Amino acid sequence: MDWNSDGQNDIVSGDRSGYFNVFIRQDSVLAGYKQYRLMDSTIIDVGNNSQPTVSDWNGDGKKDLILGSENGFIYFYHNLGEDTWPMFQTYNYLDVEGNPINIYRVNPYVFDLDQDGLDDLICGGNDGYLRFYRNIGTNTNPRLAQSETLKTVDGTRIRPPGVYTYGSRCGFGFWNGDTVPDFLISGYEGTVALYLGEPMVGVKEEHRLSKPVAISVRPVVGRPPFSIAVLGDKQPGTTLTIFDAAGRTVQTLSAANTAIIWDGNDRTGKRVPAGIYICRIDRSNTESATLILTK
Repeated sequence: MDWNSDGQNDIVSGDRSGYFNVFIRQDSVLAGYKQYRLMDSTIIDVGNNSQPTVSDWNGDGKKDLILGSENGFIYFYHNLGEDTWPMFQTYNYLDVEGNPINIYRVNPYVFDLDQDGLDDLICGGNDGYLRFYRNIGTNTNPRLAQSETLKTVDGTRIRPPGVYTYGSRCGFGFWNGDTVPDFLISGYEGTVALYLGEPMVGVKEEHRLSKPVAISVRPVVGRPPFSIAVLGDKQPGTTLTIFDAAGRTVQTLSAANTAIIWDGNDRTGKRVPAGIYICRIDRSNTESATLILTK
């Protein structure tokens, strides 16, 4: 991930001792900020077995820190600095209806799993299962529903591969380039398994478009601005949403006109890095378009 928003991929990690560490890429080398500190110079420490995920959890356009821990609580550190260098001081526990989530050796991951435009929370844990907490609030004020255990299409609860199927960790994205989320899962033995997502069925009728919508992008590969053409029936207030390759919402634009111009900026007005981006009109519609933004 790009911790300091300089266009280069950096590394963040937890560790056995419960600290949070950042490694900044400077050309071909990494500069280490081990045992990352709070604004008062106190070391961030959640006990043992810290597991970080970085996400704009409160929708203010800045990276926040979410840390899992061996004690089972999930620590949310609000970014009080800038997106170019996150800074933290206090934390809250992520909760469901006021009750802190508690999963022994929890490993959190933030991703819009149900593809409704809201960031959800998925947690691995010591028992190996993956728990999905649907965001039923907003991106600026997330509210998590009770957990659902992720299952295969035949109803089998998903766990890491191998004999010792505990200690699950996961990562979500679009592995095969379609518009259905996929994920990787690993556990104690270190083997990684890939689960490819199946298209959603049974979508409520009121969320469907009356006729298919076709989307095209020009240029498909290049620099912004991009011209995105949207043809077909659109419900009043329909918007076009642009996601990055990890499924995070980058920008939302009005689809009132047939032609939409994206300037390559995110919702905060900052230019997004080079990479693959996916454009969709409605989450229940199968049509989408992919563009590649170059430097």
